[in-house]
Amino acid sequence: MKSLVSRVKGVILSPQKEWDEIEAEDSTIVDLYRNYIVILAAIPPFASFLGAWLLGSRGLHPTFAQGVFRALVQYSLSLPALFIVAFVISMAAPHFDGKTDDRRALMLAAYSYTPTWLAAFFGLVPGLRFLDVLGFYGVYVFSLGVTRMMRIPKDNLDVFTLVALFVTVATAALHAWVVSLIAPLQLL
Repeated sequence: MKSLVSRVKGVILSPQKEWDEIEAEDSTIVDLYRNYIVILAAIPPFASFLGAWLLGSRGLHPTFAQGVFRALVQYSLSLPALFIVAFVISMAAPHFDGKTDDRRALMLAAYSYTPTWLAAFFGLVPGLRFLDVLGFYGVYVFSLGVTRMMRIPKDNLDVFTLVALFVTVATAALHAWVVSLIAPLQLL
């Protein structure tokens, strides 16, 4: 497996070439989580926490303890949420003439999330939060990798990408709802 920085750089700057390398790898799910997912998945909750705690955001200024607790809940729930997305992608693949493979689906989901995780750095400065939209580059990264990783024919690529995007958005909404139940935002 490549180093984290090299992999991130490749996914962002030359995704087509990077998918060629990823496809040839034999990383385990544990390796993928340990060396990539657990590191990058920490960016969104902790960047948002630091931005809100230090600068405040939309009338919110959590205490340090509240913010850390919420960030930890967001982070810990995001790890299985990503696996759920990957599992659904894997299970849906045969319906689009692709192949079921949970490991490859997790690789596809994780590397496609990279732009979203990186765009979350803008959460450090609440006024720049609108730049999270740059994370949608991940849809393009996903579309480049899906034929290689899930063996989806190009004829089914667009519809499968939309299905995966729907699953991702639905999982994110469920994630946000569960986080708000466990660690609600406190208004000052």
